[in-house]
Amino acid sequence: MSKRISYEPDDIEAVGDEVCPDIANFYDEAGSKAATAGRGRDSAFGAHGLTDTWGELYDLFYKVVYESGENIRAMGPTLKAIAEDQRILEGELAQTFEQMEGEISGGAYAPQATEHFEDAPRQAPDPAHKDYNPYDRFLDGTG
Repeated sequence: MSKRISYEPDDIEAVGDEVCPDIANFYDEAGSKAATAGRGRDSAFGAHGLTDTWGELYDLFYKVVYESGENIRAMGPTLKAIAEDQRILEGELAQTFEQMEGEISGGAYAPQATEHFEDAPRQAPDPAHKDYNPYDRFLDGTG
């Protein structure tokens, strides 16, 4: 039996508001230090093959650090939007259940025989929706 994982919208929002910017700032600082260290890289090893290899490694490291900071910074607003959506959904679900509870208590639904759908064919999701992510606009920085 698996445990259900629960997420609190306030905690998700706090990560987006506080944690993501702090982590992104750490990466920005690391990138600044790497840039400073890289300014003298052309003369660091003299004239041999290690210069090119070190330069490629430096460029890769700098790109990873820079893009990590950018991506984590973009994740902050995304998490805040997810938290707000969760709050809205939770409120809508609670309202729907309360309404249904009232209808059931009032005798609005008669018992029905169960239908079996074992033989129904399974259909793949519509390709336009199989990878849909409502938070893409935040992750790409346009949200």
